[in-house]
Amino acid sequence: MDIARIEGLNVRRAGRAEPGETLAIPDGRHLLWIIEGSAGWQSSRGDEQLMEADLAVFGVAGSGVVTFRTPSLYAWADAGDPLGFDPRAALYRQLLASKNQGIGKGLVEDLPINPGDLWVDMGTGTGAMVTALQERARSIGPIWILGVDRAGRMVDEAWEASANDQSPAWFVQHDLSDLSWPHRRVDGVSALLLFHLVDDLDAILQSAYQALRPGGRLLYAISADSNPFLHMIMKQLRGPGDFFKRGQQKIEQAVLKAGFTIERKWLYEDIIALQNPEAMQDLIASIGGPASRGLRADILPPSAIPRVFQLVWAQKPHEGCER
Repeated sequence: MDIARIEGLNVRRAGRAEPGETLAIPDGRHLLWIIEGSAGWQSSRGDEQLMEADLAVFGVAGSGVVTFRTPSLYAWADAGDPLGFDPRAALYRQLLASKNQGIGKGLVEDLPINPGDLWVDMGTGTGAMVTALQERARSIGPIWILGVDRAGRMVDEAWEASANDQSPAWFVQHDLSDLSWPHRRVDGVSALLLFHLVDDLDAILQSAYQALRPGGRLLYAISADSNPFLHMIMKQLRGPGDFFKRGQQKIEQAVLKAGFTIERKWLYEDIIALQNPEAMQDLIASIGGPASRGLRADILPPSAIPRVFQLVWAQKPHEGCER
């Protein structure tokens, strides 16, 4: 089995292990995939986690030791995609692309765009926001769009989804926290379902602010604190965790701290309706971090549930009004 080729991971080590065998993991962000068998993870901070063979790819941070409990086949990879979206990119696009494009359309419906504008879509995923921007531009004239995401498989899906549109779109696999942004050259920045996930939100917002022209816009959509879909996901996860790093208020505070003014915001709601609870479990398993932690087998989710998101339009002040 060519694990590196199949999973698109930067595999550091892969092989078989016997019960009681250990694997020391150095400090950093890593992915652990238990293909067969089971193991226990103990971090240097004392955190513990049971890892069993599943579709799950477990994300771990910091140093620690993996102790195998049964004969196991495993892969240890550097986490260029620490949220774990890569192995499920095609499934994510299949199940959620059209719904997420609806959120993007809600953000751009009345957006003032000029022909030739340059937009950057942060955490572009499978390109739902890029597609919404392209559709908005069809009645105005071509714009230029750059989508950035650190999950390579998601970027591949985005390339396929955006092909053959009159507004050119390029996609780059890169970590946003280490991206070289232009200075005061970008007309708009978008972030669809990103800000509640990332660790380094302040740094990302500061970079986006510096890249925008005075008067440039920041559009973003996040999971609302009252989102039934979010609460369902958290109930389905196996073990504690913090996949959703922050709620609406903390994100808004970070946006204001970066220097933006908020023009307007409103709640957007849709409904995910699938044929059965098992299909809903497949959908949850496609959402990066939850799949990396594994799902509970003793609780079945509903087959239909609302999703609620907060849509926000923010702006970098014009010349003379900046911080």
